Formats: sequence, C-alpha cells, structure tokens
Amino acid sequence: MSAEQYYLGVVSALTAGSIWSLSPGLISRLGREYPSKAINAARSLWGVLFLVFIIPLTGSSYIINYNGIIVVYISAVFGPLLGDLLYIKAIKRIGGGNAVSIGYFYIFFAQLFSAIAYGEEITIRLIIGTFTALYGIHLVYSGEKRSYTKTGFIYAIGAALSWGLGATLSKAALQYGDPISIAFYRNLSVIITLLPFTAKNLAKLFTQRNGLLIGIITGGFGFGVGMTLFLYAITIVGVSVTALATSLTPVLGRIFARIIASEKPSRKAVLGTIVTALGIAVGLAK
Repeated sequence: MSAEQYYLGVVSALTAGSIWSLSPGLISRLGREYPSKAINAARSLWGVLFLVFIIPLTGSSYIINYNGIIVVYISAVFGPLLGDLLYIKAIKRIGGGNAVSIGYFYIFFAQLFSAIAYGEEITIRLIIGTFTALYGIHLVYSGEKRSYTKTGFIYAIGAALSWGLGATLSKAALQYGDPISIAFYRNLSVIITLLPFTAKNLAKLFTQRNGLLIGIITGGFGFGVGMTLFLYAITIVGVSVTALATSLTPVLGRIFARIIASEKPSRKAVLGTIVTALGIAVGLAK
C-alpha cells in the first residue's frame, strides 16, 4: 500500500467521523419527542434514499453476492441497530459523558476482534494512540456529573462490544460488494428490522421539520455518506486504523452540541480535543 492510498483511507475515516459528530447534538436537541427506534429507522431510510442517487452517479450497483446477505445483515444488526440502541439507553441512565467514555472503547474491541479475525497488526504506536484518544474523550466529557448505575454501565459496554463486532463484520461483508452497495444493504437491513415496530411514529419524522432535519443530516449524510466513507476506509487501511480515526466523532460532537446550544466549549473540552487529536496523530502516523 502506498502512502497516498493509506492517507486517502485515513482521510475517509476522519471525514466519516466528522459527519457523524453532527448527530448527537441534533438528536438530543430535536429528537426528544420521537422514540429511539423510530429515529434509527428514519436515519436508515434517509441513508437508503441518498444512496439510491449516489449509486448511479458512482457506477456502483445494487448487486452483491447472495452468500454475503447474511453477513451484511449481521454487521448491520451489531452496528447501527443494536449498538446505537444500547448507546441511547446508556445515555438515559448514566448520562452522555459516561456513556461516551465507556461506549467508545468500541475502538479497542474493534482492534482486538480484527486482530483475531483477520490478523490485523496492532502496533505499540496504535495502542498508545488509542488510549491517548480515549483519554481525550474522557476529558471532553468529564465535566458532566452523573452517577453510574449497573444497568447503565452494562448498556454502555454492550454498545462498545456491539459496535466493535459491527465494525469487524463490516470487513467480512465487504468481500461481497463495494462500500456503497454494502452501505445500502446495511441501511436496508435496519429498516426491515425496525419498520414493524416504528411504522406509526416514522411518519412524523418525515412530515415535521425537526424530524426532517434529523433524517437528512444524521441519516442521509450520516448513514448514507458517512457509512460509505467508513466502509471505504476499512477496505484500504483496515478496521483498527479506521476505528481509531472515528474517535474524533464524540469530541467534535460535544463541541457542535455546545455550539447548537449557544455555549462556549469549556477548557477541558478544548484540552480533550487536543489530546484526542494527538492520539489520532500518533496512532495513524506512517
């Protein structure tokens, strides 16, 4: 792999993380009236709608190997479906800061699982970068005071494990199609699974202003464009490097959330952002 290819993969992962960072603030501010399952279903539906336009423009196709459908579905269940639902439940019980600090250990799990499943190399530099970035995330959210509960901790660690498995299985799914087609079918899998439980509430997300904003930004761009870039990065640099790059998501998410609320980022948030960026730079340097 050339240096140009490597950094193209890194930039793709960082861009995906930046797009995803818009989601927490918007969902928190605009999505209080909508059930979590309905929001996830709407996000995936908008992801599919965006990809329907992207696929012909890029020369991709809807065709994937039949044998890969189950792998794609399972990767979707552990990733944007189960992982996100457990994360939202953790937020409600132990607060966003605690949930993020625990949930983003998914990076560690993704690296561990990909090393076991695919033999991806975990270097000392990657380990140092990962734990530095995780400490930066902790700093960003450390000002939030909310006590731990056993149930909340289980939900958060469950989200971390689920996201780690989802990211690892995504690499397996990419053996059966390109990143765009796999993103399309992952989103479609979430819709098919959630639609029976969300049909009544889903209409509101497509007819109300707040619902449309959540859907278009966090779904169309987040699950459509962001997921495609995430999968594209995995095809180039692997799961371990891609996962570390997404540690940018909660850090930028905290900053954007404060901007949306017309608040200035705290000193700890700024310091945490710098520490996380340093961790990413150390872990991804080549």
